[in-house]
Amino acid sequence: MSVLAFTSFAGSPGVTTAAFAFGVHWPRPVIVFEAETSNVTSSMAGFFRSNLRPDAGGLDKVAVAYSRNALTWQDLVDPQRGLAIAVHELPEIAQTPIPSIPSSHRMWVVPGFYRLGIVDGVRGMWSRFPHLFRALSEAGFDVIVDLGRIAHEDIRLPILDGADRVLTFASSTMVDLNRIYRRTELPDLADRLEGVGRAEKYRLVLAGAPAESVPAASFNDHLMPIIAELPFDPEGAAVFSLGRPDAKPNRNSYRQAIRRAVSAVDEQSRSDLDRKAV
Repeated sequence: MSVLAFTSFAGSPGVTTAAFAFGVHWPRPVIVFEAETSNVTSSMAGFFRSNLRPDAGGLDKVAVAYSRNALTWQDLVDPQRGLAIAVHELPEIAQTPIPSIPSSHRMWVVPGFYRLGIVDGVRGMWSRFPHLFRALSEAGFDVIVDLGRIAHEDIRLPILDGADRVLTFASSTMVDLNRIYRRTELPDLADRLEGVGRAEKYRLVLAGAPAESVPAASFNDHLMPIIAELPFDPEGAAVFSLGRPDAKPNRNSYRQAIRRAVSAVDEQSRSDLDRKAV
């Protein structure tokens, strides 16, 4: 199984939205971590439509378990611990429905922090996470980690190092092209994007822009290979981020693009595993 890190080196063009959309359409059991440190969780009000109590699960509770040295991969999927939310076990909610997942799909979510005041107190937790995610992967779960924007010398950089694949999100604008190019010149990312076997795991997901769209070839030539492209479809994306109803999912261009992106990323991930096995 794979550990996938979703992030941005410029702004944050729909990283969280895509992480949850990927989780909904992922072909195997998956755990989505909302691992933002600069903002409180958006998934509780967005993806979960404010249907759940703040203590239903999340990084606040994970941080407590970490501080007590009681955090294993089994704890994350143990319903008695309440660290992750099992989406596939939630009852149907008619008034403000959570985006539906296929009947046989198993998906867990660890929402982000509800209280930002505890972030600085658990700085060491981020270096523990790669081992935790690897244990989940070896136990048969795929892991999607939503990192949002990665700042310079970010405390979550160890997660990039431990991931099998890093999906970097960018808008198809000259602004993002320039920002990412200059950001990757800084040593913390430059070192990670050089050397055999390191840069290969970084791929770009290009999100459409309402104006001034730059050809995908420019991002391929100057940054890194593009593995998927998403349309500029705020209404379609809002199904996964803002609670918008999706009465006609087959006409949702964002959802359709997510399905294609999932297939591309999954195929690449399985190819990576096959090469490692040889």
